[in-house]
Amino acid sequence: MPTPGLDQPKSATGDLRIAALDGVRGFMTILVLFSHFFAEIDNGFPRLGFGWLAVNMFFVLSGFLIGRLIIERMDSENFFTVFVMRRICRTIPSYIVSVLIIFAVLWIFRTEPWTKFKIEFPLWSYLSFSQNIFMGMTNDVGVYWLAPTWTLALEEQLYVLLPFVFFLAPRRYWLRILIGVALAAVALRAMLFTSNVAPIWGLVVLPTRGDVLVVGVIAAIIFKDKNIDLSRYDFALRCAPVVLMFAAVLITLIDPVERVLFNVFGPLLVSAGFACLLVAMVRGAPEAKRFESKFFCFFGHISYCVYLTHLMVLGLMHGLILGAKPSLGSVEQWLVTVTGLFVAVGVGWALTTLIEAPLTAYGRSWKWSAKKTASGGQLQALSS
Repeated sequence: MPTPGLDQPKSATGDLRIAALDGVRGFMTILVLFSHFFAEIDNGFPRLGFGWLAVNMFFVLSGFLIGRLIIERMDSENFFTVFVMRRICRTIPSYIVSVLIIFAVLWIFRTEPWTKFKIEFPLWSYLSFSQNIFMGMTNDVGVYWLAPTWTLALEEQLYVLLPFVFFLAPRRYWLRILIGVALAAVALRAMLFTSNVAPIWGLVVLPTRGDVLVVGVIAAIIFKDKNIDLSRYDFALRCAPVVLMFAAVLITLIDPVERVLFNVFGPLLVSAGFACLLVAMVRGAPEAKRFESKFFCFFGHISYCVYLTHLMVLGLMHGLILGAKPSLGSVEQWLVTVTGLFVAVGVGWALTTLIEAPLTAYGRSWKWSAKKTASGGQLQALSS
């Protein structure tokens, strides 16, 4: 296998860019679109709803990239300033604009039945990234057009906590702490799914989803550890996703109705498989080439804004054109849905071009300092 990283392009700011990972993000975005437009919809095809797989991969990919970034840059003197500025510019403006647009559209058409939802969370819950807590308390997703944003709430909560793990704990304890977090998440899910507590608590809050979030970080730590010769495990890394996915399917077949086993152990199995796949691709596995196409990378580029707004586009088009919530029960509904797919891509591209891309570029203009902290040499030594 080729030596990882040596032939990868860098951005104008010097940050390593791996096209395959952009392509993976794009492919997962397509899965989410397909799932929400054709599976998780009235008269749709629920057996084809693979959006949950994409969500798990998003978590793992985010954890891997953020973990790698922290490890590589944590000894820079201005780490926290640059880290915070880059994350704010990358995620917050597009998110806030999308949330405000959705709330504005709902207010404009507030008298229409297709804008009514069983439970609606307050605007401040979305702006404070606490909507996942509201989901747990109400056992509902709230405003359906904003339902996917619970995943962003989890990621933002992770971004706040993760740097402290790296800075407050010695390097030799990082893996132990994060593995402990993952196992604790599994234990908490086991308690929730075998009790009378609302199952949604096991799906949308940080403690019970901690394994999916930190598995990517664990992969980043292993990938950056020079004491581990990953070349010895390249074949195993490529096989692990298949084995772990098969194990997830197997426990689903054991308990096909209640799916308690899958809800408890499935997220860890699936996310661990995805983490192995990511490491293998970053190391140059042949699978990476499949995700380097311009088509997948385009969707990867616009994925964030598409993810934020696609349900609004679908709901708004069905409401304005057919006067009802989305469904696939007639030819007209199919035509609106398919058209909405293209419109959602267009809206995502526009928001990416007008808001996300320029602000992300500004965030990257905040350069990492070449000056190291007093402990920088020690950190480098521990990572070597």
